[in-house]
Amino acid sequence: MDRNLHALVKLDVAADVVRIEVRGSLNQESRPALVHVIRRIRRMGITAHIRVDLSQAAFVESPALVGLRNDLNAIGGGASDGDTSTVSGVSLEFMPRRESLSPEAGSALQTIEISGEFAASIDPSGCGPLAQYSDDELLAASDSIFGLLDDPAAIAGTELLAQYDAIGMEISRRESAEAGRKHSADGLSARPAEPVI
Repeated sequence: MDRNLHALVKLDVAADVVRIEVRGSLNQESRPALVHVIRRIRRMGITAHIRVDLSQAAFVESPALVGLRNDLNAIGGGASDGDTSTVSGVSLEFMPRRESLSPEAGSALQTIEISGEFAASIDPSGCGPLAQYSDDELLAASDSIFGLLDDPAAIAGTELLAQYDAIGMEISRRESAEAGRKHSADGLSARPAEPVI
């Protein structure tokens, strides 16, 4: 596998956007090169929004993605060479944009209006489909899905992310329930016994 970055930089003057298409790999070795490209764009005086398109990347490592986000926060937080008060931000894209799709694919896509309260659909009772799995099985599933999130060509990223979030919520629910049980047990053992008359 090619571990080089292979970044293609495009400037869209009409939309005031700089698009960096990553076709190679984003890993710990290639991340500094991508950050260098972004800093160089800013040093050139270009204040347009920068979109880093990872949808066609051959491979994206999770640690490199975390490091890139930290680097971008440092650049946006005033650690860059230029004045950031008039500079637009930098965004990461993992799915292809509608305008970059073929005309046939674009006509097949439909927008869906989503409204309402999402918190109401979360089942806090512990009776959901993940409640039947052991803690070890949940952690193994979480690790497996996290590994698949590194591969942009894997199953639809939004579905994987939703499963990863659901597993995380189930683990959090179990931890808070266990903490509640320990707290109530500590409260009962701390109370002095009443004398029997």
